[in-house]
Amino acid sequence: MIRGPRVALARWGFRGSRSFRFVVASHGAFSLAFWAAFGTMFTEATYRFASGPGQMAVLGASLSVPFIVVSLIQGLAVDRGSPKWIGVGGYLFAAGAFPVAIAAPSIAWLYLATFIMGTAWATVEPARSALTALLVPEDRLVRANSILAIAFQAALVVGGIGSAVLLDLSGAHLVYTIALVSALLAPVLLLWIPDVRQQGEIPSVSIHDLRAGAVTTWEHPGLRLLLIVTSAGWILVNIFFVLEPLFVRETLGVGPSVVLVLWGLHGCGALIGATISASTDRAVGRETAVICFGVTLVGAGIFAYAAAGMLGVAMVATAVQGFGFAWFFPVLFAYIQRVVREDQRGRVTSLFVATQEAVGLLGSIAIFILGSAVPVRSTMVVCGAIVAVIGLIGIRLASGVAEPVPVAVIDDGA
Repeated sequence: MIRGPRVALARWGFRGSRSFRFVVASHGAFSLAFWAAFGTMFTEATYRFASGPGQMAVLGASLSVPFIVVSLIQGLAVDRGSPKWIGVGGYLFAAGAFPVAIAAPSIAWLYLATFIMGTAWATVEPARSALTALLVPEDRLVRANSILAIAFQAALVVGGIGSAVLLDLSGAHLVYTIALVSALLAPVLLLWIPDVRQQGEIPSVSIHDLRAGAVTTWEHPGLRLLLIVTSAGWILVNIFFVLEPLFVRETLGVGPSVVLVLWGLHGCGALIGATISASTDRAVGRETAVICFGVTLVGAGIFAYAAAGMLGVAMVATAVQGFGFAWFFPVLFAYIQRVVREDQRGRVTSLFVATQEAVGLLGSIAIFILGSAVPVRSTMVVCGAIVAVIGLIGIRLASGVAEPVPVAVIDDGA
């Protein structure tokens, strides 16, 4: 076992790190499995099982609920133990979702498969973030997280468009089978990295230690602003994602493979954004404004996507959304890794993930209650406009946030 960032890194920081390359490859393999299977589950729910808004909301909630609970627990686990082995366990657990989806005779089985995927992703997310911070120097964290985003979005492109082709040629079973193989590759790749662990105080499993991550976030002005902006925006973004397949079916009037193609184009935009982000360190010290800019682009993309109601516009607008997301999550994770000390990174990352999924769940609950009374297109238009306004307000407020020097030590004994 190795404690702390002991890996010798070359001039570019992470590019010379063999261990970090395995983290990226593992993340890419799992992301490919996730996007291929998750997108196919959404299309099957919409077209094969003829789901309405209420059922789609339950499918979205099946991903959110385990995220909320498991990510908080895993944040503590990562701060206490081995991010590597927690990641391996999460990847192996995810493999159970694909046989369930293959055998699905009803949408209830897709709920279960999605629940398994959500639990696995909530397990892996804090572990991967902690590994990145331990293997990469802090002045390269934005680039490192952008490299991870490139792997993630490349998987969305390949998984989305590739699944669309396979769905038309052979059906969903082949998509799920290939996704299973890719998912099993992820833990194998992670075995090649060293067992690096956090330094500092090892937290107990208690409400006090969970609270410490919340206190750290709220007392830091930049983290507090981003928690509010990203959570307020995410409830509306989640509503968009739940309703999107219905919009494609009812407003655009096209088949199930188009949903996956649009997801792939979303990934293309994000891939471009992540590549730009990975090529520069200019976001360091400006993370709050950059993240809020990303939120604004996501909102603008959603608004244009739904307002036009045309396939051509939707294809461009979904790429704009993806470009915005490239300046959202990777920079957010890098910011947390830069300003939070090692023994609290897992908890703070988990707090952000759990809070965003919790507010997203509220959106799903609202759609479930309203059911078929939800006006799909107009709801998406309003959501996009509000998200864009939230991002613009965040940019304005970010100008008043004093950015700290690279590691902020905030007492968790409060």
